[in-house]
Amino acid sequence: MEVRAGTTPFVEAVGLAAAMRWLDSLGMDAIRAHEVDLTSYALDRLSEVRDCRSTGRPRTSRAGALVSFAIEGVHPHDVAEILGRDEVCIRAGHHCAQPLMQCLGVPATSRASFGVHNTREEIDRLIDGLANVRKIFQL
Repeated sequence: MEVRAGTTPFVEAVGLAAAMRWLDSLGMDAIRAHEVDLTSYALDRLSEVRDCRSTGRPRTSRAGALVSFAIEGVHPHDVAEILGRDEVCIRAGHHCAQPLMQCLGVPATSRASFGVHNTREEIDRLIDGLANVRKIFQL
């Protein structure tokens, strides 16, 4: 954030305060429980996708609200592009972890991240989109 002499970042401060009030009204424990539920659901659904391998962390309540995965025979950038056409947004690449990617023996991974605003239905759309990826690549 750039601050210029005489100009305080009041808009940012007001926005941050509103966001914090909203999160507080939901309750951080409830938010965390929602994220754990979504992550577990996503891992279950990804396990149904043939040739899809999730990478990374074990399934625990301490894990983050994201899943990294790869579909054998399809570069993650292609996965992200195809999903994006159907308004399913994921990240693809090294995720600032090139040494880990080398250790895992993969060029990159796809990553879906979840938050308080996400739903199980959106994860279902992700899985439907991965079926479309497999269809396009004739897998």
